[in-house]
Amino acid sequence: MINQIPTEIISNVISILLVIVLFYKFSKHKKQLTVIQKLSALNDENSLTNSDISYIKDNEKEYEQKALKAQQLIKLLNPIFIFFIGIIFIYLPLSEALLNLNAFIVAYILIQLDKINKNNTFTLLKELRKSIHEAKEV
Repeated sequence: MINQIPTEIISNVISILLVIVLFYKFSKHKKQLTVIQKLSALNDENSLTNSDISYIKDNEKEYEQKALKAQQLIKLLNPIFIFFIGIIFIYLPLSEALLNLNAFIVAYILIQLDKINKNNTFTLLKELRKSIHEAKEV
């Protein structure tokens, strides 16, 4: 049964699923950025509550850990991607190898964007916490 299914179809299905995951993660990140923007607006108005400040500090620590884990995941997956892509190019003709490469490209984009989003969220929370700390000193 599986031998009858072309590998291009399997690769395309995997790519489509990864794109769906990419859009889901993007929408989740966009919601997080909306919350940070609202907190930043409250900070500009000096209307932050203690629960807002603790939310910022907790999420900053959480996203710092998530950003580090995302960087470690990329360090782990890069050689694995290279290995599997090498195997594909060795055992398949060039035209088939290029057709099957799309799933790896989408997966690579997914993990890179995840790392970038987590680093950006951490940076925004860190800057927001610093501006709160500076506002308290003044």
